[in-house]
Amino acid sequence: MDRLRLFVLLVFFVFLIFHQADRFIISAVAPQVMEDFKVSYGDLGLVFSLTGFIAAVLYPVWGYLYDRYSRRLLVSLAAVVWGFTSLINALSRSFSEFFATRLSTAVDDAAPPGMSSLVLDYFEPEKRARAIGFLNTTGPLGAILGSILALSLVSAGISWRVSFYITGSVGVITGLLIYKVVRDVPRGSSEPELRGLLMREAFRAKLSDLPKLLKNRSLVFLFLQGFWGVFPWAAINYWIITYMQVERGIHPSEVMVIMVIWLVSMSLGNVFAGYAGDILYRRSNRGRAAYGALIVFLSAVLIYLTMTSKTHEEFLIYGVITAFIIPQAGPQVSAMWGDIVEPELRSSAAAFQAFFENVGSSTAPAVVGLLAERMGLGNTIMWISFWTWMLCFIFFTVLAFIIPMDMKRLRDLMRQRAVELSGGV
Repeated sequence: MDRLRLFVLLVFFVFLIFHQADRFIISAVAPQVMEDFKVSYGDLGLVFSLTGFIAAVLYPVWGYLYDRYSRRLLVSLAAVVWGFTSLINALSRSFSEFFATRLSTAVDDAAPPGMSSLVLDYFEPEKRARAIGFLNTTGPLGAILGSILALSLVSAGISWRVSFYITGSVGVITGLLIYKVVRDVPRGSSEPELRGLLMREAFRAKLSDLPKLLKNRSLVFLFLQGFWGVFPWAAINYWIITYMQVERGIHPSEVMVIMVIWLVSMSLGNVFAGYAGDILYRRSNRGRAAYGALIVFLSAVLIYLTMTSKTHEEFLIYGVITAFIIPQAGPQVSAMWGDIVEPELRSSAAAFQAFFENVGSSTAPAVVGLLAERMGLGNTIMWISFWTWMLCFIFFTVLAFIIPMDMKRLRDLMRQRAVELSGGV
């Protein structure tokens, strides 16, 4: 089982890193796309916004399907759909075709909730944050891969279409690989109380179960911090490169080096957070939430120090430390779904979390752009990040106090199910 689940984790890692790369490629090749189709920033921006909106709307739909049907089959399907829609997008010969096919790529964006749910059933509660932390490294590593791939092709004078031929082909291949090697395990099979009792699927979601998610107080606070917590990420992702070039006067070639260093630091932060979260979980049922509160508090302080640094050297050093710290709440959030949500509803919980995060990340860039005209880009990034992370600090602190009750509710339910499955009364 150990070899199987580690291999599954590696397959998911490959899928997610290329999927993240695919998402970053489009921003890197945007100038080529605009030149090919003779369109403006506004035209392409509309494509980006509508694609994100469609993905957000479909997240709850995919989440329910994952909780109801075969996660292995659905994740495989999502990967193949991603591959084919990327390939079709690369074949566009007019902007209307590009527009339509780019929107179709949003259909597959909901693979992560199904993967997260499977990982929670492959790994015991005390090992989940490590597994999630490893998968979360695909975000920054995928950004590096996508940027390098796209910029290398652009520098060599190769069409932007080739980058999508590459990622699209990887999508189809990984989809087939997931179907072949990933094994559907019964929902809840890694729960301590149910270990060895689930020989087949015993629990599936019903539509009438979904309102339970909004009655789970801990989950509501995770949704709240998810909505506000992405504001800094969106501000940084969309605007930090422009800020470095325009307000700090850093040469584009040096900006790329700084971004790679920061992204590597983020990857290391995700891995560290996984180990730290699992250690704290074993010591206290409040451990992951308390660690999340500490992380977002430190993130607020560090972004302030980074953005107000006077020298180029201070900016780089504080930026590296900030990049290491800010992703560390993510693995705790994903692991906490497994601590407070029934196994058959975890994909839906993850999907609703992604829905709120997508709404937040779609709102943030426009807010930053409007405020930047009055306050300057650097000040806007700093204050939006500082205050929204401080707000998340409050959410995580409250969560640390209330989560033991929801954890106890889940453990009591698992013990009750164990009695029923073993034929007891």
